[in-house]
Amino acid sequence: MKDREFLLLVCLVSLTLIFSNFSLFLKSIASSSFLQPPLKQAAQQLKLEGFRQTEQAFWNQIKEVNLDQLSPPTEIANLNSGELSPQQKPLTTPNPQPTQKPISSAAKKPVSLPPKPKPPVEKPYTRFLFVGDSIMFDLGVKLQYNLRKTYKISNTKLDYKVSSGLNRIDYYNWYNRTTTLLKSYKPDVIVILFGGNDGQDIIDKNGRYYPLFTPGWEKAYQERVERYAKLLSTSSVRKVYWVGQPMSRRPRYNRIFSVLNKIYGTVSQAYPKIEYISTWGTFASGGKYAALVADKSGKRRSVKINDGVHFTSHGANIISEVVLEQMKKDKIVTIKSKPSKPASPQPKLTPSSVSKSPTQKSAQTP
Repeated sequence: MKDREFLLLVCLVSLTLIFSNFSLFLKSIASSSFLQPPLKQAAQQLKLEGFRQTEQAFWNQIKEVNLDQLSPPTEIANLNSGELSPQQKPLTTPNPQPTQKPISSAAKKPVSLPPKPKPPVEKPYTRFLFVGDSIMFDLGVKLQYNLRKTYKISNTKLDYKVSSGLNRIDYYNWYNRTTTLLKSYKPDVIVILFGGNDGQDIIDKNGRYYPLFTPGWEKAYQERVERYAKLLSTSSVRKVYWVGQPMSRRPRYNRIFSVLNKIYGTVSQAYPKIEYISTWGTFASGGKYAALVADKSGKRRSVKINDGVHFTSHGANIISEVVLEQMKKDKIVTIKSKPSKPASPQPKLTPSSVSKSPTQKSAQTP
């Protein structure tokens, strides 16, 4: 019985499709060899827009039909009318909503940023080297004393050579000596003082001779200073102080020192590691040389010996104050404060330790 009903249903569906869309029927038989050419040509020109969608929707509806629940009269009537009964209408499934994943408690927590790196702590300056001629000897002794007394720095080295400088390198080669000191002592800071013996004729690197104060002489001496500055700048030393010569009571030295100081200052500007310290007006008053100058404590004494070049102990101390003051500004040296002693705890008062005044009477129990 069920086979007969299904066969009837298929026939009815086929007839319904043919009559509901006759043009589609013609299109399907356009490939038949029995059809006449004019009719076959007309059938091939028909458009099949939406055919596959209509066919797919129709067969989807057929799949939803339950043959066990259909009665023959109702089924035939519905198929003739081209409509499906309410029971045969396909069930539309609602669009599935995307499920929202629950936010874990870990995701709600704010992301902790890594701590900012601390700025690197600058290594303190602990090793000080003083180089130069015999004038540096007087200054270096005072620098060593004041560094030890005021700034608690005792790791210092004084290296000087009498009658030396950057002019007569044939007599004493400061380039070689300084290279040795840099490797052996490894200073953090170098203080330089030259010029006392450099006021003489010079022979440049090409063997040419130039008299004092000539343009060739200035050029040759500046090349010596630049070579020395480059040696220091490319070394491991962290700070260089090039001290200029102060004013002298002898006009000849004043003329020499003014030229040398200009060269020292010009070359130092080209090297960030090197700082030039001018002391020209330290021993002057009103633009002229002053033989007696007061130090920071107010003591007024002679600053140079009779040759007008070398310092007295008082004069060397004044120049050392100028150098150390610049170091202090550059934070090369700092005055270390003495640690304060912790206050001794006060003794607790106990009944036995409290003394009674003569007028106080102790309470007696009856």
